[in-house]
Amino acid sequence: DDGIEVWVTQMGTLMNMNTAFIDRENGVVAIIDPYDATRWTDALEKEGLQPTHLLYTHTHRDHTAGYPGMMKRFPNLEVWGHEEARVPSLLGNVVFKKVDFTNTWDCEPGDSVEWSAGSISLVMTHSPGHAPGHVTMHGHGVYHAGDLLFVRSAGRVDLPGGDPQAQQRSLIRAKEILSGLPADWRLIPGHRYDNFRGEVPDWISLGDALQHNYFLANITMP
Repeated sequence: DDGIEVWVTQMGTLMNMNTAFIDRENGVVAIIDPYDATRWTDALEKEGLQPTHLLYTHTHRDHTAGYPGMMKRFPNLEVWGHEEARVPSLLGNVVFKKVDFTNTWDCEPGDSVEWSAGSISLVMTHSPGHAPGHVTMHGHGVYHAGDLLFVRSAGRVDLPGGDPQAQQRSLIRAKEILSGLPADWRLIPGHRYDNFRGEVPDWISLGDALQHNYFLANITMP
């Protein structure tokens, strides 16, 4: 037990999965892709907490739905994403929503950087393909895949800014990362879409993901 709480919940009609990392001792609450600002704020306030950081896997509208409400309530939030997720040329498309990052990661595709706040420490990996500047995040027993991976499948690449070749490379890199992490860690998908063993779960163990996710099980490693 490292003292960091991990909250995972599903929100919205598209079954978006949100993950929060909570360091009570230092008053740090980092939420990945918060969908509903009111629900998050209410849940945290019941515990005497409030958000301090928003972390974005990418800037598709369904993943940034809670951004305006969060910023209205907490204007001093740190807002993080990859530099390439700013996508100024794509903001006219209904798929994307503008997010004013206060800080960005700027690593190359497939590269990782460490991010920390309080005692929370995560590894961010630039994983484009589904969207420009897409990142995955792992630490404290979970791998939050965003829309790179779902329980049994992977994110689509036919939306504006999608890149099938980049997605292939990102999936290969993800398999490398997952293979090096404990098998009992949890993979949190960007959406709760897929049936697994008779149910549609919020998460899957990394061991099961490597064996049963179609793309991870069948992708060719270099």
